[in-house]
Amino acid sequence: MKNIFIFILSIILIFIFAFTFIKVKENYNINFKYADNSFINSNYNTSAKKTITEKNTNDIFHLADINAPNTAKPILNKANEYSNCISIIIDDSGNTLYNSDRYFYLANKYNITFAVLPDSPHSIDFSYAAYSNNVNVILHMPMEGSDYFGEQTLIRRDMTREDIYALLDYSFSKVPYANGMNNHTGSVASTDENIVSYMLEYAKNNDKYFIDSYTSAGSLIYDKALEYGVKTARRSVFLDNNRDYDSIMKQWRELIELSKEYGLAIGIGHYQSEETLNILENNLPLLEDKGIMIVDIKDILH
Repeated sequence: MKNIFIFILSIILIFIFAFTFIKVKENYNINFKYADNSFINSNYNTSAKKTITEKNTNDIFHLADINAPNTAKPILNKANEYSNCISIIIDDSGNTLYNSDRYFYLANKYNITFAVLPDSPHSIDFSYAAYSNNVNVILHMPMEGSDYFGEQTLIRRDMTREDIYALLDYSFSKVPYANGMNNHTGSVASTDENIVSYMLEYAKNNDKYFIDSYTSAGSLIYDKALEYGVKTARRSVFLDNNRDYDSIMKQWRELIELSKEYGLAIGIGHYQSEETLNILENNLPLLEDKGIMIVDIKDILH
């Protein structure tokens, strides 16, 4: 009897281990292979995404870098180049397909851009869905910051030029149709001249633009991009470092005020913040009456 009990228990433990291994591999396996281009030929459309199985995810990517300034004064190449304009980027896209219909509707009306994490469970699914809806996506590239949120694809200070080129090749393959990138966290790596230079060399060689998320007051991305002749812009406001409704509305009003003062302001929100989505839905339609114009990020690159 004892031997039978041990045998049954062993079978149960093996089954649990196998099931756990399969699920972990499905959701988090990272290897340096290019995205399967056969998916391009599957005539992906908006209805196809409804058949995609939603993968388990979590909220670790929602956090901005702890050192990131909430607000930064906009930088313009020349005074009065723009007049009362804002541009919106939604970071951490690709973790889920939930709310994509609502977001894509707003994106088509208000030129919203989605920054997709290369390691996210739905990076490829989301990118193709965005493309089929004429919505712009960019690569949301993780860079070493003041804290670590579990990113497996991460640009670190100890990397060589070859390491960074290979990692960017891989990451862009995971976000089809991305013609630019911005940084996820990166308060440490974005202040390292060698690392930023390698990334900008890659961007220039591959005709990609690089938007500075400005996760550190010492970030070199924007200034060095201008030196390298890489199209660039710099984030003005993080809308939802604090996710409660009142805090986001405060940041939204700051974005509007900066656009009036400087002519142009860029706001970054995060996909998994339901409060941010609600505020965008409620407030974007009101901007025209206030004389505020919403522009595509591609149209305001320096």
